[in-house]
Amino acid sequence: MTAIRALSSLPRDLERARRGGAFGERERAIAAAVVADVRRRGDAAVLANVRRFDDAGARAADLVADRGMLRRVARAAPRELRTALDLAHARIRAFHERQRPRPVASRDRVSQARLVPSPLRRVGALVPRGTSSYPSTALMTGVPARVAGVGLLVAASPMAKGREIDPVLAYALVLVDADALYRAGGAAAVAALAYGTKSLDHVDKIVGPGNAFAAAAKWLVSADVGIDALEGPSELIAVASRGADGRALALDLLAQAEHGSGAFAALISDDAALLRATADALAAAPRTLRSRILLYRARDTRAAVRAANESAPEHLLLAGREAAAQADAVDRAGAVFVGARSAVAFGDYVAGTNHCLPTGATARWSSALRVADFVRWTSRVEMRGRLAGVIASGAAVARYEGMRFHAASLEARG
Repeated sequence: MTAIRALSSLPRDLERARRGGAFGERERAIAAAVVADVRRRGDAAVLANVRRFDDAGARAADLVADRGMLRRVARAAPRELRTALDLAHARIRAFHERQRPRPVASRDRVSQARLVPSPLRRVGALVPRGTSSYPSTALMTGVPARVAGVGLLVAASPMAKGREIDPVLAYALVLVDADALYRAGGAAAVAALAYGTKSLDHVDKIVGPGNAFAAAAKWLVSADVGIDALEGPSELIAVASRGADGRALALDLLAQAEHGSGAFAALISDDAALLRATADALAAAPRTLRSRILLYRARDTRAAVRAANESAPEHLLLAGREAAAQADAVDRAGAVFVGARSAVAFGDYVAGTNHCLPTGATARWSSALRVADFVRWTSRVEMRGRLAGVIASGAAVARYEGMRFHAASLEARG
């Protein structure tokens, strides 16, 4: 049975789980070599990585699937999955449409200042691959890019063995109107997107999750191209008060543990009976999943929420009678799921919110992927009218800072 721990051990357990961060020295060194090779040899270097890790028989012609090919392949997607992705796309699109940025303007007697949004021209979206592809990530990265008005959208995803394109992934890419699929993953794909190859133009920003090598490569290229975040292993902390369902909580924790060996899944509660019920429900689960799940006993629900909030997790689930009342106390989580019916998995697929979230305590300052991540802002200034007062003030500061030509430039407008 899963042991129940004192809440005081949560910070230590989290520190241990997060110690590797998004990547380690080994991944950084390997990614650096791959990035340098791709910068030097382009598609040939990418193809060498694809042959090594994905399909030994891959050819250069297999690297890029254009819009026409994606549409042809997408026709083979099963009808029930097309319907499911249609619904998910519509809900994600509706939520992100409300995030469209608007210009900001300020006007007074001597000036008009504006802040004007412009969409990025070219974006690369990483879509990782495990035992299967992840069409949901294609939607989560593609929808906000298109809502923002991005001109060119290229997805990059590892090539499957046999070199066939997954029709369901292709269908998701058609829904977001992707211009192409670059069929490579990891550090090689990041480098190709950042610097371009013969078959692929470089992009302005790279978004989306990947393995530790992809994260290391994103960090390495971030001086030359925009990135969204350095995503590490996935995290969930659930806080449950009386009235929560132990079996449902066990399923939420197991769903989180499915993300892999680095996943962190924890339940905090002040209800001993609920903790035991959850532990009992976990008992029949595979040991590999149970080993990634921790249970904590709190003095009261306030202490539980405080500990979870201080941890700044990627996902925070609030369950039980006090869930709704606790929600406003949370300000440091990537996404918060409130109430008995709000399974975290809704956020992965059909809630409408984005599942590209900050990990490793970066929710202290970072946020979910959103439309604003695909927009840059330009300041516009128009000075007019009687400027004597602002000229004098500006020139005084300029001279104090030793910038005499700044002062002279201002005074020439008098």
